[in-house]
Amino acid sequence: MRSASALPQPRGSRGRPPTPGLRDTILRAAEQVFTRRAYHEVQMDDVATASGVGKGTLYRYFPSKRALYLALTLEGIGRLRDALEAVVRTDDPPARKIEQLVRRTLGFFWERRGFFALIHQREIKPDADVRDWFAQRASLAAVVEDALRAAIAAGDLRPIDPRLATEMLFGMMRGVNRYRTREDALEPCVEAVVDVFMRGIATPTGLERLAPPHGQAGPA
Repeated sequence: MRSASALPQPRGSRGRPPTPGLRDTILRAAEQVFTRRAYHEVQMDDVATASGVGKGTLYRYFPSKRALYLALTLEGIGRLRDALEAVVRTDDPPARKIEQLVRRTLGFFWERRGFFALIHQREIKPDADVRDWFAQRASLAAVVEDALRAAIAAGDLRPIDPRLATEMLFGMMRGVNRYRTREDALEPCVEAVVDVFMRGIATPTGLERLAPPHGQAGPA
C-alpha cells in the first residue's frame, strides 16, 4: 500500500528541493489542528502557524486544505491497516478479534468525521486522491473480510458471504460515526456495533413474526 509519505515530494518553482522531514512535520502539526477543530473551521494559516512554517512553504507541499487533509488521512489509513493486521495476528478468539477491529476502526475515525463528507463530495467524479482512498479502503476491507471468514470457519458467525458481511460492518461503523452526537462516547458505540453485528436486535417474537406463514416460502 502506498502511504502518504511515499507520494511524490514537492519542489519549488525554481527547483528548490524539499527540506528533509518538513513534510512529516507539517502532517503531524496538521493532525493536531484537525483533531481539535472541525474540517470547515480549519484554515491553512492555522496549520502554517502550528507547523512553524510560512504559508507559502505550506502551499508548496500541499496546494490546498483538501490535499493536506487527504494526505493526512491516507497516511493514517496505512497506520490503521497495520493496526488491524496486528489484531488479526493475535491468538484471540475470532469473535474477540471482530470486537477489536471495530474498536480500532471507530477509534481511528472518531476525530476524523469530516473526512467522510469530503470523500462523498467527490465520489461522482473521483480524482486521483479519491481513487487512492478507495484502493486503501479495499486493503482494509480485505483484512476485515479475512477475519470474518476465519470467524465463520470457527463457528463464531453464521456462514454468510464474508464480503457482504464486511460491507455491512463497515456500513454500521460509518453510520455511527456520521450520526453520533457530542454526548456519545467511543466505547458504548463500539459495544453497540459489536452487539448488533454479532447478535442482531430482533427478539424471538420479532423473528417469529418475520418468518413466512406455515407452508409458504420466504422471499426469493
